Amino acid sequence: MSLRMNTFTKIVGIIVLLLIPIIMLYWYSNKTSMDVVMNEVEISMHKDLSYFAAKTDETAVQLARSGLTITEDINVRNLEFIEIATLYEQTEEKLRISDKLRLINASSEWDPAFSVYAPATDTFVSTNPSLEYDPDLVAKNYSKVWKYTEYVPSYYQNHPRFVRYISEPYDSGSSNAGLVVEVSFAADELVKALGRFKQGGKGDAFFVSPGGQRLAVHGSDESLQGALLAKVDLHALSQQEYTRIKLNGVEYTASSVYMPELGWYLFDYLPIQDVVKPITSNSNLFYSSIVFLLFGSMIAAYVLYTNVQVPIRELIRGVKKLKKGEYSKLKVFHPNNEFHFLLVSFNDMAEQIEQLIQNVYLEQIRSRDANLKQLQSQINPHFLYNCFSLIRSLTRLGEKESVMDLALHLSRYYRYTTRSERQLAYVKEEVDLVQSYLAIQAMNVQDMSYTVSIPEAMQELEIPRLILQPIVENAVLHGLEPLGGGEVHIVGTQNDRYNIITVRDNGIGVTEEQLAQLELQMSMPPTEDKGCALWNTRKRMLLQYGQEAGLRLYRMEEGGLAAELYWPNESSGE
Repeated sequence: MSLRMNTFTKIVGIIVLLLIPIIMLYWYSNKTSMDVVMNEVEISMHKDLSYFAAKTDETAVQLARSGLTITEDINVRNLEFIEIATLYEQTEEKLRISDKLRLINASSEWDPAFSVYAPATDTFVSTNPSLEYDPDLVAKNYSKVWKYTEYVPSYYQNHPRFVRYISEPYDSGSSNAGLVVEVSFAADELVKALGRFKQGGKGDAFFVSPGGQRLAVHGSDESLQGALLAKVDLHALSQQEYTRIKLNGVEYTASSVYMPELGWYLFDYLPIQDVVKPITSNSNLFYSSIVFLLFGSMIAAYVLYTNVQVPIRELIRGVKKLKKGEYSKLKVFHPNNEFHFLLVSFNDMAEQIEQLIQNVYLEQIRSRDANLKQLQSQINPHFLYNCFSLIRSLTRLGEKESVMDLALHLSRYYRYTTRSERQLAYVKEEVDLVQSYLAIQAMNVQDMSYTVSIPEAMQELEIPRLILQPIVENAVLHGLEPLGGGEVHIVGTQNDRYNIITVRDNGIGVTEEQLAQLELQMSMPPTEDKGCALWNTRKRMLLQYGQEAGLRLYRMEEGGLAAELYWPNESSGE
């Protein structure tokens, strides 16, 4: 039956077509809103960042001006000539200068340190009485612009600082150098100011030098900051308001402002998804509503046509399953309409067909079991006839001990074969039976020997009873007896797909034509003039395990013949 659109599908299609323009219009409106919001947020972020950077730079400028004011103070200039004053006057002058320095320090927004050094008189005054003048540090840090340094006096416990020197031409190696004023503040002051700035925003701003040094508040994502910096040119970014960076599937908006006084950049970034999260939530709510309306419309269409469309569809599905051989019952809908009678009648018909098939299947199983028992009964006489013949020969020769051993092995054989309550046996039991058989045959064939090698893992597997003995019997009777002796090897192996038991002999062997004839005999039912041992063995394996089991023969390079019994290795699929 050709595939055609039913009424329910058509109604749902019309509803979907009506909803598509609404969804497209909302998508366009939502995208426009998101672009406008992001643009406003980015502009606002750049303005806030510029204001904070300007304020920070202005504070640094004020500190530098304070240092310049100190150099012009008359009392400070007197330090160049303080050596001519008395000790009391020197102390008073130093205290007066120290008070002025502390007053300037107290008026600053940060906590700077002001130090004055007069090389001509070797006089040092600082707002921090714990500091001492260190000419080596001054030589390392000397700069007439703000310089970030980690070379600081031991009092600061290796906390980096920003340092700037305001002085006349300075030579660290000359005692006649001019007055030197050192202005410094802790880098932590910038971090504190940054923390106050971040409290009012959503970004994660931090300071970064042209050389890559960073100052950020505690808890900042340093790895993310480094990754973002690697993707931008700070100088180029500072010339524009913002840029967008995509990193690990997340899009960020980033902005940078250069602070000419400090010589550093102020960098800020913000995940775009954090900004548009409310809009995204509203979008999700809208799309959820659309989905709800769609499902509601589908339910309405379903309710309208369920009295006809669904029963017909169920009948079509049932007919298709019936063609495939599946006889499951159909669902019965709406007891009050005419389709109820059709569905119930179809279920009754399918149930009757399934019952008939089950009856035929059970009859096939019974026939299979009868075939197995009949095949086993055909195998047993071979060994019994040979044993009676051997006992008669040994008795005639007077081999009493041999007759006793033969009787013992024969009794073990019949103790095993007369237990017919099970159609299967363990490999170990089959091997024990074969060993008894080979022991008896070794009495009959003078130069015969044998070996058995079966892994422990295979000995607990189950195979059809008396499946191995006919193969071994063929190896002895048709392979070794014509030569008057030889060897029989029974080897068990396993791989991913099969369990394999191989019976090899070094007897007379067969030609390629004889091997082809044997393989043909295995595939054809036995006749009155042909033996049936190999056919029986192969047939029993097929009946027990299916088409993946069987018996195969192949010639040995060193002479003789090998028979390989194989069946699926069920443990490989677990």
